[in-house]
Amino acid sequence: MIQVTNQNFKNIPALHVVRQDLHGEKLPTVFFYHGFQSEKELYLHYGYFLAEQGFRVILPDAKFHGERKRDTTSAEQAVYFWDTVQANIDELAGLRDELVRAGLSDAERIGVGGVSMGAITSLGILARYDWVKVAVSLMGSAYYGEFANELVEQATAHGMEFPFDTAKRIKELEPYDLSEQLEKVNGRALLLWHGKKDDVVPFKYSEKLYDRLLEEEQAEQVEFVVDDQAKHKVSIDGINRTTDFFQKNAYKRCW
Repeated sequence: MIQVTNQNFKNIPALHVVRQDLHGEKLPTVFFYHGFQSEKELYLHYGYFLAEQGFRVILPDAKFHGERKRDTTSAEQAVYFWDTVQANIDELAGLRDELVRAGLSDAERIGVGGVSMGAITSLGILARYDWVKVAVSLMGSAYYGEFANELVEQATAHGMEFPFDTAKRIKELEPYDLSEQLEKVNGRALLLWHGKKDDVVPFKYSEKLYDRLLEEEQAEQVEFVVDDQAKHKVSIDGINRTTDFFQKNAYKRCW
């Protein structure tokens, strides 16, 4: 039986998903992040499938989303998109430490994954933390600076105004930009899944990342899965590949 509880870790609301018979054991743990203007509950199926395979899964609500949305407007969510991504990344260390201290998570077997904004988060996490051993990006971009500039151009073309210096803010993302420090992949297991017809997070970003990882001989543990027909939605095959990827790498040397 799969047990799902809504808990706070470091004052961050999250769904905690685990097989009931494994609840108190030290387990490999996956932190899975939801997409833009969404919430943790809508990604529970990822937690369920992974928990069936023996993982402990934590699905946090992102800043300005879900239980943390409060009176944040949709426009504010868009303006502060990168604040949300950065908060996800910065908050991970505290979540992980709390679970490790409680004896529930194996510090040597921590994985991350996510969809869209959550995938962007996961790629930034690889740039920030060397103790994350496995990552899954479903429709993400590791090119923080390039994608942020693209989003700003699109937003301003539609009349959106930013209450801060966008160039300065984008500059502040550099420590989280995996595309500028590919050596940090460092042989870790990474799954990139992307639909060629994605009209939200362009496919080109995953393709370019994979090509560069190949060029720099960092792709030994990297898998790139292309869905020729998918737009900005993960297929059933993509969901299954996510579960299979974590399971396949759960007890490998890379963990």
